[in-house]
Amino acid sequence: MMRRLRRIVLACAVLGAAAAAQAEMQTRTLVQGQISRTYIFYVSDSARQTGAGLPLVVALHGGGGTAEQMMRFSRFNALAAKEGFAVAYPQGIGRAWNDGRIFRGRSETDADDVGFIRAVVADAATLAPLDRRRFFAAGISNGGFMSFRLACAAADLFRAIAPVTATMPSDLAPHCKLAVPVSVLLINGTADPLVPYGGGHVRGPFGAPRGAIWSTDRTIAFWAQHNRCAAAPAIAAWPDRDTGDGSRVIETDWRGCAGGRVRLLRIEGGGHTWPGGTQYLPAGWIGTTNRDFDATEAIWNFFKTAPAR
Repeated sequence: MMRRLRRIVLACAVLGAAAAAQAEMQTRTLVQGQISRTYIFYVSDSARQTGAGLPLVVALHGGGGTAEQMMRFSRFNALAAKEGFAVAYPQGIGRAWNDGRIFRGRSETDADDVGFIRAVVADAATLAPLDRRRFFAAGISNGGFMSFRLACAAADLFRAIAPVTATMPSDLAPHCKLAVPVSVLLINGTADPLVPYGGGHVRGPFGAPRGAIWSTDRTIAFWAQHNRCAAAPAIAAWPDRDTGDGSRVIETDWRGCAGGRVRLLRIEGGGHTWPGGTQYLPAGWIGTTNRDFDATEAIWNFFKTAPAR
C-alpha cells in the first residue's frame, strides 16, 4: 500500500513538473498580414507568480536561423528564470528579417516584421503580467540589424536594444527619425568577415554583397548624438580572461546622456559570433568567439540599468 502511494505521489510530481514546464514555455501562432506566424514565449513560474510587471526581452535570430536556435544559442531562458523576466523568440519568414537593407533592388523579405513584432509583444502581454516600460530587443546579425529597425520604427515600444555583429543599414538610416531616446548596447568584432567592422557591405555566401552598412564607429556616434551624450565617453579594457581566444574587449561607455545610455563593446580580433556562446561554424568562416564574457549576461545587465524615459 505504501509503495503504491509512493508511486502515485511520484507520478503526480512528474505530471506536475511536466505541466509546469509546458506552462513556462509555449509556441504561439499569430495571423499578421494574412500570414500565420509563430514565436516562442518563455516565462518561469516563479516570475509569473510574483504578480509584478515583468520586463520582456525580444530575442531575434540571425539570417538562416530559427527561433528555437536563438533560444538554445543565447541561453536567455536560464537567465530569465534567475532574474525574473520574460523572453519572446519570434520566427522570421524564410528564416530572415526585413531589417532595412536593400540589395539587388529588394530587401531580405517583404514581410511587415515591425508590425509582427508589435503583435508578438501584444500577445505576450496576454500570457504574463508585463511592464510595458521595460521592453527590450536583442539579436545577432540579421536579427541585430532588425533590432536597429525596431529602435527606429518602434521607439515607443522598446526602451533599449542590443545588436550583436550588426551596424546601421545605410538604407535604414535616412528614415530613422526618433522622437524619444533608445538606449543602445552594440557588440561587434573587428575581425568579423561577414559584417565588416569598418562598414561597406554585408557579405553573404561566397562573398556576395547583401546590403550597404555603416561602420561601427559611425553607428555608435549616431546613437550617442541622438541620445544627446555630450560628455566624452569612458574607455576601458576588460580583463583578458581567456588569452587563448585571440581577442579582447574594449568598452566605450557614454553616460550622462540626456536620454538613453550608449555603450560599445569592441571585440578586438572577434568574429561574427556571440561572445561566450558556441563556435557555431568554423573560425575560418565566421571568425573566433570571445570567451572573456557572456554576451547574454552583458545584454541583460545593460537592459536592466537602462534609464527610464
